[in-house]
Amino acid sequence: MINDKRIKFFFLIICVLQLFYIFHFRSGFEYEVLKNPFSRDSGVNYALPPEVIEVRDIMIKHKMIDFNLSVNLKKNTYLYQRIIEFNYPLRINENSEFIFLLKDEDIPNSCKLIEHGIYSKIVRCKK
Repeated sequence: MINDKRIKFFFLIICVLQLFYIFHFRSGFEYEVLKNPFSRDSGVNYALPPEVIEVRDIMIKHKMIDFNLSVNLKKNTYLYQRIIEFNYPLRINENSEFIFLLKDEDIPNSCKLIEHGIYSKIVRCKK
């Protein structure tokens, strides 16, 4: 009888340890999100690619009202969707003079570089 209780307790401990392992190491959950759940940018660094965060920071810094994305950024549907959704009050405008480019893209002839980040850059094109 005592051995039965010990075996059950042993298996219970193993199950709890396995659940902890799955939750902590395999799920990708970050405790930082729980520390400040109501702050404005809680969990943004874990949920979005750095390119999207950098584009938003540049938009805020330059107080933009609209923007456009380069052809290569529009081809990358994941980044395109995330940039549009994350910067919601600001909308994409095909006629905007501010165009975001990826780091490796060449600057068009009629455009002037405004700022160069780690992942992207913004240019101002005269229309």
